[in-house]
Amino acid sequence: MKLIAFVLLTALVAGASIPVQAQRAENNQVAQACKAELQKLCQGQKGQQAEQCLKNNESKLSPQCKGAMPKQ
Repeated sequence: MKLIAFVLLTALVAGASIPVQAQRAENNQVAQACKAELQKLCQGQKGQQAEQCLKNNESKLSPQCKGAMPKQ
């Protein structure tokens, strides 16, 4: 019984970490593709502030940066 509970708990934790890992990979892709824009338009901003800054300046983004931005 304990083994089954352990296996289920392990599967649950492993499954929950996948979206976090995907989010990190996506954030890294945006950071790389939008490096120049982040430095020029959103200097000193990080995380959600930087993301909002990029969205607010969408018309000024390079095609590469726009392509890396999450579709919402």
